[in-house]
Amino acid sequence: MPNQTQLLDTMARTTGEGRGGSVKVNASNSIELNGTSADGQMPSLLTTETTGGGDPGNLTIETGQLTIKNGAQITSNSTGLGRAGDSKVEASSLSLDQGSITSQTTSGNGGNITLSVKDLLLLRRGSKISTSAGTAKQGGDGGSIDINSKFIVAIPEENSDISANAFSGAGGRVDIKTNGIYGIKFRESLTRLSDITASSEFGRQGTVELNTPGIDPNSGLVELPTIGVETKVVQVCDSPGYAQSSFIITGRGGLPLNPTKDIFPNRTVEVGWVSVKPSSERNNAPVTTRTVTTTPERIVEASGWAVNKKGEVVLTANIPAGDRGSWQKDVPCSATHAHQ
Repeated sequence: MPNQTQLLDTMARTTGEGRGGSVKVNASNSIELNGTSADGQMPSLLTTETTGGGDPGNLTIETGQLTIKNGAQITSNSTGLGRAGDSKVEASSLSLDQGSITSQTTSGNGGNITLSVKDLLLLRRGSKISTSAGTAKQGGDGGSIDINSKFIVAIPEENSDISANAFSGAGGRVDIKTNGIYGIKFRESLTRLSDITASSEFGRQGTVELNTPGIDPNSGLVELPTIGVETKVVQVCDSPGYAQSSFIITGRGGLPLNPTKDIFPNRTVEVGWVSVKPSSERNNAPVTTRTVTTTPERIVEASGWAVNKKGEVVLTANIPAGDRGSWQKDVPCSATHAHQ
């Protein structure tokens, strides 16, 4: 195959009882399947398929980047009584945009899909990865889907699905290993959102296993206490340089723990006390505390006046010698002196 390939209706199809042939595609750079026929009836297709009682062959793709978009499909299906074939993809990145990878049957067991993607698996606008069985409302067990990708990304509202479902048989198995999965989640049955399912409408439910070492599905938000904290702030005068009222709560954020029931919450980290070395082992310099009291200057009422060198009249508390005046009379030292 050339480095970049656009495929239209490439297939290995069997219409009788025999087993279908296998298809293997190897393109070092990229493979792109894009679009449908003008009437929308025939998609760009890479497939192994049977319509009789035989099983279709397997389909293998190895490439750098695989793109399936605008209605294009990769299928390994059986529309008869046979089991669906297996599909295996190895790529650096895999992008589905209105595209699908299916390995399903109308009445037999679903096939297996194995996707090994080094970087990103992207599902957009109703894309499907499906190994469903009994699509004609008949028997057959769902197959298995194994996905190993660094990241898996979908848009929740775009209804892109990863499913291993069945009608009356047992649901299949979905096993996903990834560092991060976004926009798509496990649900018990298909919805209008982006789903991961392994269900059966009338049979035994299948299994879904998500192995995400970068995500802890059991972790949750820290529950805040339900009882509020009663706070009181004293109102004081608004004077510059004077102490002001303040209200401060510190901690991990939000309200402090409820002392009546949250004394030892889950995942509390206990920190032990650290023993301080005796004073003889410390080389710290001694600390001296000295209290300094500042007495403001006392304001004394003026009792006289005087004329300074500039000829200005100055009010004084003590009457100086020289040019002076006073509106207070001298007070005698004693009554005896006053009679002399």
